[in-house]
This record gives sequence, structure tokens and C-alpha cells, in this order.
Amino acid sequence: MVFWALVAGHCASVFGQSTESPLSTFFAPLEVPLVSVDVYVADRQGRPIPGLDIDDFHLFEDGQPVEISHFYAAAGVTGPVDSPDTGPPAAGPVDATPGSPNQDIFLVVFFDDTNLSRSRRRSAVDHIERFFQTNLPPGFKVMIIAYDGRIQVLQPFTSDIAEATTALADANHRASLSLSTEQEGLINEMERTRAMAAASPAQAESILLNSGSAIYQQIQSYADQSEHRIRTSCASLQKIFRSLSGLDGRKALLLVSDGVEPRPGERLFRQWAETFGSEPMWEIQARQAFNQAIQYDVTDAFVDVSQSANGHRVTLYTLTSISGINNRAISAEYRLMDEGRLSVIQGMSEDVLKTNLAATTGGRPLENSPALGDQLTEVAAELGSYYSLAYRPDHVGDGKYYRIKVDVEVDNAQVRHREGYYDTPENDRIDSRTLAAAIHGIAQNPMGIQVQAFAATPRDDGTFLIPILVVVPIGELVLVPAANEHQGRISIHLAVRDDEGGLSDLQRIEYPIPVPNDQLGTALGRTAGFTVRLGVRRGNQRIAVGVLDEIGRTESVVTLEVDPEGAGG
Repeated sequence: MVFWALVAGHCASVFGQSTESPLSTFFAPLEVPLVSVDVYVADRQGRPIPGLDIDDFHLFEDGQPVEISHFYAAAGVTGPVDSPDTGPPAAGPVDATPGSPNQDIFLVVFFDDTNLSRSRRRSAVDHIERFFQTNLPPGFKVMIIAYDGRIQVLQPFTSDIAEATTALADANHRASLSLSTEQEGLINEMERTRAMAAASPAQAESILLNSGSAIYQQIQSYADQSEHRIRTSCASLQKIFRSLSGLDGRKALLLVSDGVEPRPGERLFRQWAETFGSEPMWEIQARQAFNQAIQYDVTDAFVDVSQSANGHRVTLYTLTSISGINNRAISAEYRLMDEGRLSVIQGMSEDVLKTNLAATTGGRPLENSPALGDQLTEVAAELGSYYSLAYRPDHVGDGKYYRIKVDVEVDNAQVRHREGYYDTPENDRIDSRTLAAAIHGIAQNPMGIQVQAFAATPRDDGTFLIPILVVVPIGELVLVPAANEHQGRISIHLAVRDDEGGLSDLQRIEYPIPVPNDQLGTALGRTAGFTVRLGVRRGNQRIAVGVLDEIGRTESVVTLEVDPEGAGG
């Protein structure tokens, strides 16, 4: 299990050898980043339509047309178009940056063990394993993640199917933490209570009084716990999305979970009202119970998930099973009056929520059925059959959400793409790249920063304290003139992944860098060092360190592999 804490940080000291090259203080022009939109265009049968050109697309942001400055047709759609009216086939990049976009396909399989029954997980694993044995597209890589209240990377991205299959087996044998059994128990308890009251009319009032209060409290506890689990699961999904933004290529996540109640406990509150509401003692509370579940509504968390996925160009695919819910509704476990109807309504709302979640990101729902393997094969083909459009917005990092719409000049075409994006502030972008480095080991270091671990100190609780030195070239920073000095400012961002796949929370520390005017010429050729101390458990740790120039907006990320029992030699 990962454990780490930022214990302390020390301000910079200037050291190192000066250089002979003249350096000056300046403000670099801020380049507006491109917004990319991957578009899947299919015919009525769902087959990708090849051969489209930049002129076949019209792109809108918040309803206003924007100019497509970059265009790319992936390998799966570069063949001739079927209709003669759509123009010549695309010939690769148009007004594109040098080189072709990375066409690697990154698929994350995310098992939410906090909301996943063993039977449904077993079924999904079987189908995914068979999918892995098919003819996968070039550049296909898969990551396996299990979530049990914390993120566990069972298999980092790999193109080795044997490794991925082994990780699936590990996922299949993990404990299920689903609360569905608790929910079924409360329903059965209400059924027994009503039966006991009906069998003993003289004691019915006492039975309903005593049981009604206890069951209501249990329902509240269930709803509290369910809401917390759903929100923390959604937050973990967003953490994964942020890490994926540091990867070049097509990115998708398959969410394997049971249906999520939009209002956890609503079904139980309604059933409680039907069971106890006819009694005068519970009449007022029964009327309130119908509205009680509103306070547990979690749809806002799924809106955040959708917007986060869109902001980081991750396409979501979710599992649904309306047929399974219908069967459950008439099973022996749900015998209460109208319980079948309530189960179907609840199940449909759960699946509609997941369907909308997939659709808003350009993905689609998949049915957890024997056809799932074939559906996954279609998904893999879709991810390699897209058109990439890009434009430069007139805003940078303002933290707002912008809606995107793509029109295609092809009759009866089905068009899927992310519905919008979050204009990520620079601090969020460096956090995402730091997470990507911790999880995936991918880092870029244009500023030339260096990190070094020193000898760890054992602590009484069995953890270790590791000093980490972060060295930043001052000449890579933008310094602002003040009265008697030039001022710079950086932030250091840290994340840690342990050898079990556990991931820490992100931490951020900000440091000013004051340079006296009479030392500016010398300082620009030197480096500044910052020491942070991390508390970690035993085992190998991958420490990701991101540095952001808060003024110049340049950034670097590096990683350091550390064993606290051998750190620093």
C-alpha cells in the first residue's frame, strides 16, 4: 500500500558552475495550445466512412464556427470514399505539424471493485480475455486497473497479451466490495417486518414502530456510504484521465462496474415509505422519505467525470445490462409488492446514466453479454478509424468548459466525438503530466531539471523519510525585474507510485526565487536547489517530480526510482 507524506521543503540555494553564454531576462510569447477533436464518422450500419477531407468537416465551439487549422485521417479511414459526392480521399496530414500523429491505441480496463459483483466481473473478464486473443490493431496497448477505494495498477500499458491476461486473472480474484448484498438485506428485512405485522395484528403497531426507526437509520447509513463510494470512485477516474493526457495517441477507458444509482438509497427510501407509511406514527416521515434521496444525488459527479474525460481526450465505454436488470426484477430475491417495477425503473436509470456518460465523450455503451468480445473488437477498430481536427481557440487556460460540435457533409452519417472540453489551467496540466509520469513512466524534461534521492532515515512507525533534491537551471526561468532584485517563481508537483501499483495524492509546493540585481549575471548561469522530504513505506517507489515556471509557463517532469532501504546508497 502506498503511503507518503510531504514532510518539509527548503528554499533554494544558488550553486553550480556558471556558463559563458550570455543570458537575459525576457518574457516569452504565450503560445495558444491546439484543441484537438477526434471524430468517428460511420454509415448507417456503423461502418467507418473513409476518404473524407478537411473540407467535409465544419467545427463549432459554443455554437460559433472555428477554423480547422490541422487535419489528419488515421490509417483506418484513408481508403477511397464510397460515395462519389464526398470528394477525393484524404492524403494524410493537411496543415499539420511536422510528422504524423501517434496512432498508438491506449485502452484502460478499469474494474470498480467498490461497485462490482463477482458474477458480473467474471463475465466481463471472460469476454475481455477472448477479445485479447483476436487480431488486435497495430500499436494497441492495454492497462489493467482495479479500484477498491484506491487505485491499483495491476498492469501498466503493455502490448504483451500474456501480461495483460495475467493481470485480468488477478483482477478476477480480487474481493468484491459491492453494497448490493446490503441493499438486498434491507429489502428482505422490510418484507419480513411487514409479514410479522400482518401475522400479529395486536402487536403490529409495536413491531412497525421498533423496526421502522432502526431500518430507516440503516437506509440512511447505506445511502451515506454509497454516495461516498461513488464520489471517490469518480474522483479516481478523473485522476486516471489526467494521467492519460500525457500520452500521445488514441485513449479510451472501459468502465467495468455494476449500475450506479443516480440517487443512492432512493429505492430503499421509497420501499420504506410503502412499508411503513400507512401507519400514523410514520406518516410524516414517509412523505419526507420520498424526498430524502435527493440529498444523495450524484449526477453532478458524473458530469464532472464526463467533462474531465473530454478535457483530457479520453473516450469512455461503459457496460450496460438492461436484460439482466429485468431478470433481477422478477427473481426470488425481489418479492415485495411493486419491487419488480421499482427495480426495472432503477436499473434503466442506472444504464441511462452510464449510456449518457459514454455518449458525451464520443464512446458508446457495451452490453455485458456473450457479444461483448465482438463489441470490443469493433471498439478497437473504431479507435484506429478516426479523423483528427484541431484549432486554436481565442482563450488560454481560463478554466471554463466549452462545447464542441462537428458537422460532416455526408448524408445519413453517424458522427461521434467528445461534446466539449475543459480549458485546463497550466497548473492542472503540469499535475496531469506528473501523474502520467508516476503511473506510466512517461516524462519530458525540456528545462533540464535534475532530481536526486539521499539516504533515507527509518522512523519509529516503520516508514522512511527520504530527502529529494530538485535542481532547476535559473537560466531556464523567466525573471521579473523589481526594485532591487529580479523575481522568479516555480512550483514543484509530486506524485508517488509504489511497487503494488498504489498511487499517492498529488502535492504542490510553490517557491519564490529572488535574485539580487548585482548577482543577476552570475545567477543566470547557475542552478537553484530545493529539498523536499517524503515519508514512504518499504518497497520500490516511483517518484514523479514536475516543475512549472509560474511566470514563463514552461515545465518539466522527471521520474526517480527509489527503494527507501537503499536510497542514497
